[in-house]
Amino acid sequence: MQQEELNKKIFNTTILVQSLLFILCIWGCLAIYNSNTLGATPLYFVGRQLLWLVMGMLIMIMAQRVPFSFYSENAITAGAIAYILLLAVLLWGTQINGMRGWFTFGWTSASIQPTEFVKPFFILMLCHLAVKGKNDLKTFLRLSIVALLWLIPILLQPDTGTALVYLLAFFIVCILVGTPIKYLLTIPVLLTPIVIWLLYENPYITKRFSGFWDPSSDPLGSGWHIRQFQFTIARGGWFGVKMGNATWSNSYLPLAHSDSVFATISESLGFVGTLPIIILFGLIIFVLYRLALQLRAQYQKLFIIGMLSLIAIQTLIHISVNVALLPTTGLTLPLLSYGGSSLVSTLLAFGIILSALNYHPPEEEHNYYI
Repeated sequence: MQQEELNKKIFNTTILVQSLLFILCIWGCLAIYNSNTLGATPLYFVGRQLLWLVMGMLIMIMAQRVPFSFYSENAITAGAIAYILLLAVLLWGTQINGMRGWFTFGWTSASIQPTEFVKPFFILMLCHLAVKGKNDLKTFLRLSIVALLWLIPILLQPDTGTALVYLLAFFIVCILVGTPIKYLLTIPVLLTPIVIWLLYENPYITKRFSGFWDPSSDPLGSGWHIRQFQFTIARGGWFGVKMGNATWSNSYLPLAHSDSVFATISESLGFVGTLPIIILFGLIIFVLYRLALQLRAQYQKLFIIGMLSLIAIQTLIHISVNVALLPTTGLTLPLLSYGGSSLVSTLLAFGIILSALNYHPPEEEHNYYI
């Protein structure tokens, strides 16, 4: 009877999550359209996003129908292929906005960002290695080596914002499997030389921090983005300027349809219009997290919570940047920002999450985590 009740909860949760995801995606399409209403081609970006949305929903449904045993059994193979893509983009990728992180496809002008697509497979690989080993130094070193190998090509693009998301997700997985604090404390020490090298090779990172701390010191340079966030959100106030009137987002806010989409929504709909977005994200994560805790199989539980943590981290960083609580990172808002790679990969991740919820292994092999 308990299993029947759990199956019913899973079915209802699946329907609820799919509905909420679709609402957020449509909300994002409206925001993308609103960020370009005063441009020469206001329907260009939203039209492409709608096409990606249809593809993403289909991929999510198909990924959900694949038994989770397939993902778990092929986690290492899928992770290896994903890692090859990260290396390949450094050699044959296209450089956009100073970062070599996309594959472009000729006259279609379509582009794919591997760092977005490989996120679910990064978490799958980490979880696979964690549950196959023991909670000891050897397992921690194995996880750390994998994380470092993935971070290196991402940092070489360079994409420091995405690298931060991967790193924090790695920490979450380690915490979930009970890694001793003394092991985790060694990570900042080992990362110190890498951070120093990044700051030396990429002076713009230091400028972003200086512009964040004192935007008025360089209002037309490092402080420009932060000031535009502040002006945009201040203009929106409590109730916004209504859809179609976001003149500041259309005129001054950099990348209003992608990296700054939360600020765009803030100008149009104000605090009242942005609060439901935060609530919907929180609701999706909460219901999936709560249901994951009821699962017997630790691999499924670990993957669901790890993947949800990665999505939550990126969401929190994007919103924090857009309300001027963090320096600019260039991270998109999952499901809402323009970009096929981000949208499809996020829906793919939720498809695998729903597959993990619906899979019932014959017996539980590892029960000492979480």
